[in-house]
Amino acid sequence: MDNMVPKNILLRLSNDDEKAFEFIYWKYNAHVYNFANSLLYSPKIAQDITQNVFLKIWEKRHEINPEQNFNAYLFTIARNMVYKETEQKLLAEQSLRQLQEEEDVLDMSTIQTLDYHFTEELCRSLVEELPPARREIFKLSRFERLSNKEIALRLSISERTVETQLYRATRFLKRKLLSDEGLGLLILLFIIQSN
Repeated sequence: MDNMVPKNILLRLSNDDEKAFEFIYWKYNAHVYNFANSLLYSPKIAQDITQNVFLKIWEKRHEINPEQNFNAYLFTIARNMVYKETEQKLLAEQSLRQLQEEEDVLDMSTIQTLDYHFTEELCRSLVEELPPARREIFKLSRFERLSNKEIALRLSISERTVETQLYRATRFLKRKLLSDEGLGLLILLFIIQSN
């Protein structure tokens, strides 16, 4: 890969030239994807990171210095996003382990005596805290039991967007539920059951 992006392309990019952005995108897209995938071993997450890297390039286009090594700048952004993703994965795994430990401690009779309607209502109220589009996608998936493909067709969005929004909704709900200690596990069971 040629490490140099012509200075005039970077100058055009800083002046909001979309063609210059497209040039950079097509020049580096596969390289950023392969870099992320080689570290994460997840094509889906690598694809998300690749898109986010180029979104960040567009957002920071006015701050790019044409005299600096653009290749190093680009891959620093990619590396930082991979590190952040790895950290989030580790935290999620740690939370899951903790959740499994708490589950072992819980008495099954406690779970059986839990008022199911109270749990469902609490979960639905948390769903209402989601941003409107994410909330709609989550409800279609979990309450109406539509597939990602059906949701994408109904809302005229990509399946990838559906997957991303469901991931973010679930992450938000888990975080909210786990903040209520033991009750969080019980409500999480409701979410998992509705899968």
